[in-house]
Amino acid sequence: MMSKKVVAFGEIMLRLTPPDYTTISEAKNFIANYGGAEANVLVSLSHLGNQTDFLTRVPDNQLGESAIMHLKRHGVGTDHILRGSSNLGMYFVETGFGGRPSKVLYNRAHSAITRIGIDDLDYDEIFRDAEWFHMSGITLAIHEKCRNVAFKCLEACEKYGVKVSFDFNYRSKLWTIEEARPHFQKAIKYVDVLFGNFFDMNTMLEIPVDPHLETPEEKRLDVARKLMDQTKVNYVFGTDRIVHTATDNSLSSYCIRKDGICFKEGPIRFSIYDRIGGGDAFSSGIIHGLLKDYENPKYALKFGLATSVLKHTLYGDASVLSEEEVLEFMKTNGNAAVQR
Repeated sequence: MMSKKVVAFGEIMLRLTPPDYTTISEAKNFIANYGGAEANVLVSLSHLGNQTDFLTRVPDNQLGESAIMHLKRHGVGTDHILRGSSNLGMYFVETGFGGRPSKVLYNRAHSAITRIGIDDLDYDEIFRDAEWFHMSGITLAIHEKCRNVAFKCLEACEKYGVKVSFDFNYRSKLWTIEEARPHFQKAIKYVDVLFGNFFDMNTMLEIPVDPHLETPEEKRLDVARKLMDQTKVNYVFGTDRIVHTATDNSLSSYCIRKDGICFKEGPIRFSIYDRIGGGDAFSSGIIHGLLKDYENPKYALKFGLATSVLKHTLYGDASVLSEEEVLEFMKTNGNAAVQR
């Protein structure tokens, strides 16, 4: 039986990282690989056994072709990727160590995707046989033309009954809260599964919180329930992270269901090899779990947390582990004994 198709729209970028925890200012060379929020989610979903299709625009040169080859190597569908312009978005990652945090610098202001046109894609062809669509707030932040295409995709999802997941992924280095807020509020109307936290719902969506509540968990639950009363959102997923050091974290996860019931998993404490992409791995694990059984968020939550924790052990932006490897981690509670 053919797997269900997951579509995502976003930017794939070239990531440059100084080796051996070197700072960007001291680096004499960089390790290159490809990443980007929605691309990372699809790479992970492909390795978990799902059919995927990425929508983006890359430059018509070697960098663009290399980005496409990266996606193809990981089984991501590339038939609808557009080509044009000369710039591929880039970002630099300075890997933290001990008490020094990681840093990210963007260089993507005039990348190929900012030249995408609203009529460049055949939305009916893309979405008529899709099961799921994923997008993040980063894509909305890139450029007005990206927002136009994003909302056209969301309209097509509504037309064809495609489930929509949305990750706020607010990045203050890309735009301000005031700039982001109206676009987040417009997008939420189409969303079935939301990846977000209290800040996203309270500040970005302006969902008021009961002033008598005291704990962060109570406040998050309050705004999530109000949000789901007002929209078609069925689930709100998210994570809570404790940073012991840059390479030693604990992660737990939560799901708030439409009826207001909250599920939790973790915490799991783990060592970090590469911090980037942990959230995207969480999203991919949740989506994979819900594609298997949309009415079982507890399983999706456990699978998503395991996928995220395991991603932190891999270099690069995306999880490339199979469903069997994630299930084995869940079964053994992370026992790292050598498999012979």
